[in-house]
Amino acid sequence: YRFDQGALAHRAALPGGWRLPSPASDGPIRGRAGIGYAAAVLLDPTGRPSIREVATAVGMSHGAVGDAAKLLRESGLIRPSGEPEIPDLFLALAAVWGPTRITPVAAVPTHDQAKRWQAHADDLGQPGWALGGDVAAGAWGAPVFAPGGRPWIWVPAEAAARRAERALTSGAWDDYAAVVAVPPTLLVCQHRLMSPAVVQPNFLPTTHPLFLALELAQDPARGREILDQWTPDYPEIHRVW
Repeated sequence: YRFDQGALAHRAALPGGWRLPSPASDGPIRGRAGIGYAAAVLLDPTGRPSIREVATAVGMSHGAVGDAAKLLRESGLIRPSGEPEIPDLFLALAAVWGPTRITPVAAVPTHDQAKRWQAHADDLGQPGWALGGDVAAGAWGAPVFAPGGRPWIWVPAEAAARRAERALTSGAWDDYAAVVAVPPTLLVCQHRLMSPAVVQPNFLPTTHPLFLALELAQDPARGREILDQWTPDYPEIHRVW
């Protein structure tokens, strides 16, 4: 595990654009609908979002999200009250978490490029680009060691990723400047926040700490230890791990 690559990078052994398998399992969280519903519940454990609200947010059918919610209730990960079983739901989500596309690139995007590619860096009400990885987690107080780490940039769609990869030039894992990744649910690029500490590139917000925690959980060496020591000191952020 290399901290400058981020906790998910141990899954990316090949250079260039590499499409990972679609998120799926034979467990209680299956496919994008299951991942989206579980993430929505964990973002606000007391809010109990409706099936329709989640379906609209993740861009999926009401039926698919309803089936995913039913499976989570039957498995005991969602209580009859609608609240999540914590940390069980987080751990189940972490087990199937990962990008659907991931590419190391040779350059870091500039503010002008991000604006031209509709990254929505200044409009957090729109889905847009967001920083993840160890550096972003450290900005929210996670005890990670990531000096000068290279940016991990989540983009909302395959088309946005391909455009960035072409302009920034796909690289290799032994020589790269940043990582462009597509998340397993659109919620990652919808729930963005400006971090309390400056991260680079400083014009981009970070993902919500829930998604940073899910990244850290992928580190087989220190992920659990880091998460045990990390409680974001912000009342609107729920510690569900």
